Amino acid sequence: MKIAVTIVGIRDTNFSSVGRFIWKWLEGEIHAHPEHQFVLLSDIAQPTSFVGAPNCSWIKTKYDRNSFLAEKIWYEVTAPKLLTPIQPALWLQLSGRYSGRTRIPQICLFEENLTRFQRYFFKKNVHKVKQWLVLENLASHQLEEQFGISKERIASISMVPSSEIYPIDYNLQQMYKGTHAGGTEYFLSVADDDKSSIELLQAFSQFKKWQQSNMKLLLVPSNAIHRSFLEEKLRTYKYRADVIVVPVGLTVHNWYHLVSSAYAIVLLGVGAPAHFMSMEAAKAGVSVIALDSFAKAMHMEDRVTRYLETTPSSIAEALLLVYKNEKIKGERIQNGLLFLQNINFTQSFPLFKEI
Repeated sequence: MKIAVTIVGIRDTNFSSVGRFIWKWLEGEIHAHPEHQFVLLSDIAQPTSFVGAPNCSWIKTKYDRNSFLAEKIWYEVTAPKLLTPIQPALWLQLSGRYSGRTRIPQICLFEENLTRFQRYFFKKNVHKVKQWLVLENLASHQLEEQFGISKERIASISMVPSSEIYPIDYNLQQMYKGTHAGGTEYFLSVADDDKSSIELLQAFSQFKKWQQSNMKLLLVPSNAIHRSFLEEKLRTYKYRADVIVVPVGLTVHNWYHLVSSAYAIVLLGVGAPAHFMSMEAAKAGVSVIALDSFAKAMHMEDRVTRYLETTPSSIAEALLLVYKNEKIKGERIQNGLLFLQNINFTQSFPLFKEI
């Protein structure tokens, strides 16, 4: 069977999204199903992860996810034209969108955070999709309750933390800390938006006032615009010497080093990216700080240190608790490692065999 796959807009080095998990999962599926031909619709050069797979080809296309109109035209007009001469039997949409006009059966990954315009068009076309994929149970409930999709048309896929992530020894930790943080302990967080970044910086200021230490804060910007925003704010930030914006060009492997050497990971998001980041931290044996309501929704209350609300003082209290209470920190790390050991991750995609 010939399967078209939309991977436009997906980057394996965007650490504020699930892109790197999707990328890795797709790579495994292509190699696991040599009986199918995969045609990738990509807006970047040929993905190196898939080079060498005889059942994989690609089509380069222009794509603008920052414009709703441009994105809509791509899915409704541009992409169907690209696929017409190929005539795939199935169209796998991994970028969180879908085509309302195509006659090709679609399997689509559902993204929870829809804008008002996206929600309007989504309601009109949601039933045209043959099967919906979700990465977590909350997304499945949303499809059922808000959009009336039956359970039979919803499939859950598991994102597996990379085998390159694991608890590392003291010497490796010191080496990576020396490379990325000047040899000191650090909190690590992905800076996803302006508001949450400011709140985290204010929380870190309170932490430094309460606890005189060499602790640093490492921020990974989600994009170039947000990087510029952070750099501008840090020019007048009192503790700017203790805040590091991770340099441009962070690779996935370097990300694993950052995670496995961190004192704690601070999660500011509440969606699938934060969920999978918490699993990476758990696999690395690293402490996690997360919003209370998010931790409860994900059933990980015993694995993370929680802050009650997204205010600087609440986040600062969680930072201080992790820093001062090694017993609680260690117990929650052990709970995270045990949790992952008891999960049966499903890597094979059964829908390819059924359609």
